[in-house]
Formats: sequence, structure tokens, C-alpha cells
Amino acid sequence: MSKITDEIENKDLIKKLEDMGLTEKEGRVYVALLPYRDIGSSKLIQMTGLHGQFVYDALARLEQKGLARHVIQNGRKKFSANTPNRLLSLIEEKRHSAQSVATALQSRYAGEREQDVEIFQGEGAFIAHQMKLLERQPNDTVIDVIASESERYQATFEAEGLWDEYVRILREKNIKTRYLGQELQRERLKKMETELPWTYRILPGHATGLMNTDIWHDNVTLNIFGNPILSITITGKEIADGYRQFFETLWNLAKK
Repeated sequence: MSKITDEIENKDLIKKLEDMGLTEKEGRVYVALLPYRDIGSSKLIQMTGLHGQFVYDALARLEQKGLARHVIQNGRKKFSANTPNRLLSLIEEKRHSAQSVATALQSRYAGEREQDVEIFQGEGAFIAHQMKLLERQPNDTVIDVIASESERYQATFEAEGLWDEYVRILREKNIKTRYLGQELQRERLKKMETELPWTYRILPGHATGLMNTDIWHDNVTLNIFGNPILSITITGKEIADGYRQFFETLWNLAKK
């Protein structure tokens, strides 16, 4: 049982070493080295089950990375592991290297687009995109919605068991919603106002179809509740601010 447990722990350690930039074979050889001092390569081949050339190559790379060293005893190389703290230095070296590369590439970068358009089709893509928009929305802000007559927004989330999670994030980030609806929705909107962090108004003469308009902090998203659902996001702070001004005009015309 102990041997099985050790094998499981070793696999986990090797996987984590791979995440830190070592190859799988380097990880296996390094983990095998740790309990020993001045061990021969033949013993390592036996312990790791790797072909001899793989072990020699891994030892050479581990020495280059400062994770292993060797001494000559009776004309033969004997290997030992260096302290695992060396891994922290390797990570720091990679961070500095990445920072240097990022700085060099930044001079070639065209920059963020001031305006971008994305289209998402299907319920799965719709939900994933809405969750991403919600995660990106800053805390203590407001989402303005010009609603459609369709109630499929909430129903789509409920069908996937994600509505409660959506509401939880709204509450956690203190994100409120202002909802412009039509008279036929009044009773439902009254009920929802007691359950959600939002408020509503009814816009006289507001006739809605299958599309609602969501105004987020830096984008406007049009959700078309046809078959399949289609979501179109236009990203751009100026566009969002312009739509929000339009929403304010409608909001001031609307009544509770």
C-alpha cells in the first residue's frame, strides 16, 4: 500500500514539475535523485524505468538548470539533486524573461480596438458569454436593460441550473439592474423586484419583440431570443455611454 501511495505522490509531484517547466522525464529523474547523494546513472535508469539515453539527457538538462550536480568517483560520474528551492529561482528567471519579451513585443502591438463586434449563437454560447460579461462588469455598477417580451433570458439560465449562480454574482459584486419593460410585464416585474437587485419602470407604448438591449459598462449587447438564441456584443466605451444616455431619456419618460 505504501509503494502505491508513493507512486501516486510521485506522479503528482512530476505533474507539478511539468507545470513549472520541466519535462516529464526531467521530473522523473529529479524526483528519483532527491533521496540520494552521489548516485550512479545505472541506478537511476533502474529506478525511473527510462531508457539510458533519456536519463543521460535529463541529467544534463537538470544540471544546466541548476537542479542537479555531479562528482567524479573512480572515474565515474555520481549525481545528486540540488535543493528544490532552486525551482523558485527558475520561476523568477522565467518571470523576468517573460517581462522582457512582453516589453519588446509591446512596441509592435497595434493596440486595443476602440470598437469590436462579437456574435454568439446557441444557448450554451449565450450563457457562457453572459457569465463572462458579468464577471467583467465592475463592482457597484448598473446594467441598463431595454427589455423584450420574451422571458427566455432567465428561463435559459434556469434550464442549465445557473440562474442562482448568476444572481449570487450580481449580489456579491453589488451590481444592480435598471429594467425598462412594457405594461404586460408589470406583475412579473413587481415580483422580480423583490427577489433581485434591480428596479424597473414601464415605458408607455413600449412594444417589444424578441430582442432586448443590455447596456454594460463598456459594451452594448443585443440578445435576440429566436431559435437559436443570437447574442451580438458591440464593445466600445463611447458606444456604451451613448446608449446609456439614450436609456436615461427613456428612463425619465417611463413610470413605475
